[in-house]
Amino acid sequence: MTNIDMNPATATATATATAIDTETGILEAAPGTAAPLHKGSKKNKAQRRAAKALAYFSLIFTGLLVLAEPWLLIPAAALVLAISLWD
Repeated sequence: MTNIDMNPATATATATATAIDTETGILEAAPGTAAPLHKGSKKNKAQRRAAKALAYFSLIFTGLLVLAEPWLLIPAAALVLAISLWD
């Protein structure tokens, strides 16, 4: 992948498919190309809502397991640490 300069006069040939608004730094689709999905689409909202519900369920379930068996705190803490260090 090639880096694209913010200055349209010095942009490379790969920048022909997109246009960059230099004032706001927003990358917009060029005319005639398919527009990307916006963050506010219904599918993305449903996916975020489902992910949030799954995250809360797993947090509550893990908490109940730790209350039942305190030694389960060790792998739960290791998993939280591994996720926080993930690049």
